[in-house]
Order: sequence, then C-alpha cells, then structure tokens
Amino acid sequence: MVVCARALMVVLCLFLLCGCAGQKVKYVKARENPEMYQRVDRVLADSRRVIDPYPIYRFQFAVVEDRTPNAWVNTKRGILVVTTGLLQMCDDNELALIFLHENAHIKYDHAAKNALLSDATSAAFTIAGLFLPGVGYGNLIVNPLVTSGYSRSQELEADKDVIDQCHLLRLTPDHYVSALEKMKQYAASKGENSGSTGLFDTHPNLQYRIDTINKMTGR
Repeated sequence: MVVCARALMVVLCLFLLCGCAGQKVKYVKARENPEMYQRVDRVLADSRRVIDPYPIYRFQFAVVEDRTPNAWVNTKRGILVVTTGLLQMCDDNELALIFLHENAHIKYDHAAKNALLSDATSAAFTIAGLFLPGVGYGNLIVNPLVTSGYSRSQELEADKDVIDQCHLLRLTPDHYVSALEKMKQYAASKGENSGSTGLFDTHPNLQYRIDTINKMTGR
C-alpha cells in the first residue's frame, strides 16, 4: 500500500509538472509596440505621485501577448507583467487600480509570507513522513495547493488597499469593480466558473471579490 501511494504521488506530480512545462510566454518588445509600454509607464508614474509607499514603481515591467486580462508581479526578479488582454480591456483608471492591487502584494510582502508557508508545509510533511512512511510525498501535491498564487486573505487584503486608497487617484471603488466585472465576463465567455469559491481555490474568485468589495463600501 505504501509503494502504491508513493507511485500515485509521483505520477500526479509529473502530470502537474508536464502541464506547467508546456506553457510558453511570448513577450511584446517595447520597440514593437512603444505606445503600449508608454501607456503602462504613464499610469504607473501618475500613481507614484500620490501613492506612498508605491514600491511597484521600482519594478521593471513587461507586456505579454495573452488575451487573458491579467497582471502579476514577480518580486524575486522585480518585474511587473501585464497581458495585452488587460491593456485592451481596461481603461487607464481601471488599469491604475489593478496596479494598485499588485502594489499591495509587494507592500505587504505576500510572496515572502507564502515562501515561509511553503517551508512550514514541507517541514510538517517531512516530520510526518518519519512516523508514517509515504506521507512525506504528500507535500509534492499539498504544497502547491496551499501556496500557489496568493491566498484568499491576501487577495482580499490587496483589494481593501485599493478601496482605501483609490480616492488619492480621484477614483472610486466603482472603477475597480468595473475592471473586475470585465475580467469576470471574460472568464464566463471562456466557460470558467466565477460563482462560489471552492475549497481548493488558491484565491477568491472574481464574483466573491466583487461581493466583498460591495460589502466593504456598504453597497
């Protein structure tokens, strides 16, 4: 039974790794579309004048050819990544608030906290494996589920940061909700569920976030 359990864990891990390895990223070079890069730079610069702290401004940024509207930060490399889908879908006001959300992830050091959680999870499975042979392999599956992306609480903390500071940009929570609604509609058009938040979601889905923001603002 122990051997079978180990084999199953290894197969599942290889499946996950192969799936990730098949993904390719195509970057849009600044010389290919200078207007796109100038727009991102302008939005970041405008926010930097009134938002403090605004550590995201120190990051380099890159545009990825992807229809999916998204933006994320790689804190280890100091890079903000923005998809062409997001730039096409959102206006400058919405874009500024999405960047403010990513800025909160940097400000609150969410990535570092996730790294600590990953180490703690690995340690727990290692210790458990000393007493129950084979259990340690569970870390290969559970760890990505626990630490992949930002947690629900971290996403909501970043959303709250947007709501608390959007007035500094002379914007309202409606601008942010508008951006999330557009993302939700895109997800729905691709057949993705934006309804209830499942147990294994690494972060709250868009509808849950929109509902939570509406509660924050008394709507």
